[in-house]
Amino acid sequence: MAEARRGCLGAPLALWLPGLYLAFALYGWIDFTRTNHDGLANVGLMLITLPVTLIGLLVGSLLGHSSFILLPSGYGYLGAHALHYVPAVAVTASALWWIGRTIDRMLAK
Repeated sequence: MAEARRGCLGAPLALWLPGLYLAFALYGWIDFTRTNHDGLANVGLMLITLPVTLIGLLVGSLLGHSSFILLPSGYGYLGAHALHYVPAVAVTASALWWIGRTIDRMLAK
């Protein structure tokens, strides 16, 4: 019965989902740091952290801000993006862990 709740390689989804996401997020950050620092370079980062990005856009819209409120200023280009990206990745990975844990528990029943 314990085998039914495991992923394809024997690990629970609570580990697979955030693990794959974190690997993809690391790839996204490395790719971001190697691209030109133009207006479109951060689109990939925002897509990788889409749930947090959508919340930031919604809150900014409700507060009447025209700029993205979760991207701090005064830390340089990479520093500002890192201050947004690292916590956003952590929140998204935590959400994926919770989703995987919930699925694992449902499959174990």
